[in-house]
Amino acid sequence: MSVKSFITGIPDIADMDADKERENILDFCDIGRDILTHPRYEEMKGYNHHGEISCHFHTLFVSYITYKACCHTDCNTVEATRAAMLHDFYLYDWHITKHDELHAYYHPKEARKNAEHYFGKLTDLQTDMILSHMWPMHLMPPKSKEGMILTAADKICASLDFMGLSNKFMPIYERINEVVSCYENN
Repeated sequence: MSVKSFITGIPDIADMDADKERENILDFCDIGRDILTHPRYEEMKGYNHHGEISCHFHTLFVSYITYKACCHTDCNTVEATRAAMLHDFYLYDWHITKHDELHAYYHPKEARKNAEHYFGKLTDLQTDMILSHMWPMHLMPPKSKEGMILTAADKICASLDFMGLSNKFMPIYERINEVVSCYENN
């Protein structure tokens, strides 16, 4: 798909109307059902990520934007969405737990390790996307369009988190959680 068609699709990518997004939400949840219903993934609700924003909320925000952007390109939507769902799957509160490396450098490696531990071997594309999502803060740029989309979505969503504007995603987040609850009850 061309840059022009991607740019003209931006209004659709940014649409956060949960009723209009019903089909996309169901597809998104089906892609990551095993991830979204896993107890360790749910655990991320208890970790602050950016201010009062939980790691769970931020990760679903980033992964939904990644999903929508990939739907408007010739990217591998399934692999990209799953990698985006796991990009911050590091399972600790980085404000409290400290490591020898700064969080920005350490957490992609921890997220990859946890993703493979709980969900099996990642593809090369998924591994690269997770490990490179902190570019340009670290010097490992993404090798793929999918990786660049995840990296951009992460920076956009983090900026919205810090500016207190992430609440626009709340209706989608709530609908995703409703779908996940239905999965868990069946």
